[in-house]
Amino acid sequence: MIYPASLTKMMTVLVAIEQISNLQEEIVLQKNIFNDLFEENASVAGFLPNEKVTLEDLLYGSMLPSGAEASIGLAEYVAGSEKEFVKLMNDKAQQLGMKNTHFMNTTGLHHPKHYTTVKDMSLLLQYALTNHEFRNVYTAERYSIKQTNLHPEGITFTSRMFQHMTTSALPGGEIVGGKTGYTDEAGLCLASLAVVNGQEYVLVTVGAEGNPRTEQYNITDALSVYSQL
Repeated sequence: MIYPASLTKMMTVLVAIEQISNLQEEIVLQKNIFNDLFEENASVAGFLPNEKVTLEDLLYGSMLPSGAEASIGLAEYVAGSEKEFVKLMNDKAQQLGMKNTHFMNTTGLHHPKHYTTVKDMSLLLQYALTNHEFRNVYTAERYSIKQTNLHPEGITFTSRMFQHMTTSALPGGEIVGGKTGYTDEAGLCLASLAVVNGQEYVLVTVGAEGNPRTEQYNITDALSVYSQL
């Protein structure tokens, strides 16, 4: 068993996409979403309380900068509360045959009963990549939201993985997408997608040493594995 940290947000984004009929619909992010995030040291995308944003903005805000407020915003829109949305995540995990996975939240903040395996995470990613919208979000290097009531200039998100990579090139291919994760308990994690010699590969690496301020060993691990293909 492993702790998935923010790799969790791949399931959050997938379930949201499958439940939402119009991604251009605008919602207002309620104040309560932000209450505990700063205390819990959660990563945030930079949205503000009472900001009016599209659901699509929340997908990218959840995936690229790993914004916890974006994930909870999606959950509250789809299911009325994070708790109810997590039931949908666990249902989806069962449906995908993720036998050793149990979610407690949408963000990956540490909880002893929030766990998975690398095999289950790779099952999730392989399935999610068959969804066109998920693939677009997951492989984006950056994404800009248009102006909002609280960000007249908009906001630009950058993928944390691409941000930390000097190059995505591999022998015979490249890394084309990825979701990073980190908590003290989980270590540095990465679920990535590469194309090598025309073939797609997914790779889930977890438990790398270091933290967000050190070298990103989750990324160097992935580069070294892919380079051996």
